[in-house]
Amino acid sequence: MERVRRSARLPRCSRCGGELIVSAVAPENDKQGRPIHLELCAACDTGDVDRPAAGLLVQWFTDGGGKDTSRAPEGAHLLMEWTRECMAAHARHRRENPPEQH
Repeated sequence: MERVRRSARLPRCSRCGGELIVSAVAPENDKQGRPIHLELCAACDTGDVDRPAAGLLVQWFTDGGGKDTSRAPEGAHLLMEWTRECMAAHARHRRENPPEQH
């Protein structure tokens, strides 16, 4: 299982070349077998009506949510919604009821 790795230096946004807030690789590949890269960029994701969860997550970080531990549940929810949104763009959808583990 992959673990979260923090980095002091993020790559540039693949859409605009600007600074990213979050950069991640999804735990599954796209239909062609390539890794799915998830990027959150203030310039690209603010006000995008097709990506409302991304905009809300950008706003959460902008409002200091990432530095306020009392807002962690809100951030976790927004992060999950953003991840769902990103994965849906690659025709990947989260199962609400995962299969039983044996």
